[in-house]
Amino acid sequence: MANSTPMSPVLLSRYLGQQYPPTEQQAAVIGAEPGPLLVVAGAGAGKTETMAARVVWLVANGYARPDEVLGLTFTRKAAQEMGKRIRDRLGSLAQNADLVRRLDPSGELAKNLEVIAPTVATYDAYAGELIREYGLFVPVEPDARLITDAELHAIATDVVVNYSGGLLTELGSNPSLGTWWKTCSL
Repeated sequence: MANSTPMSPVLLSRYLGQQYPPTEQQAAVIGAEPGPLLVVAGAGAGKTETMAARVVWLVANGYARPDEVLGLTFTRKAAQEMGKRIRDRLGSLAQNADLVRRLDPSGELAKNLEVIAPTVATYDAYAGELIREYGLFVPVEPDARLITDAELHAIATDVVVNYSGGLLTELGSNPSLGTWWKTCSL
């Protein structure tokens, strides 16, 4: 159950012993009303930091349980970094029993923090997990997976190189493999 008076993101960061509190802009994002939120920021602006702090703020204030968190990003490196930050901070929150009791005297937050299991992944990895888990409902084979550009290139090359039939072009001759790839790349 959500707190009627949520703790501010700056105060929460102090309780968690963070060296630097969120900036005014970050605090506005972290403490925004729960729901869809678009944040546009350039490289190095602190998006990963802000997203991790938002998750902890939502959990600490009773808006979400750790197992209800889904964090998606584009790269494995960003997913690993965000996941680590979220787990570390939720761990710090769980260890601060006085703060947890202050935030939720009912004990529900403490119970929710016993197993810290947010899901943080790349979009591709999460899509693959959905296919493995629910693919048969679509129907898609559960062991199906996305193929990389390199795999796609290798498969297409194999098909072209091993094709034994004849090809016709406007010029009346078969194109070379290099010509074929230039045509496919356009």
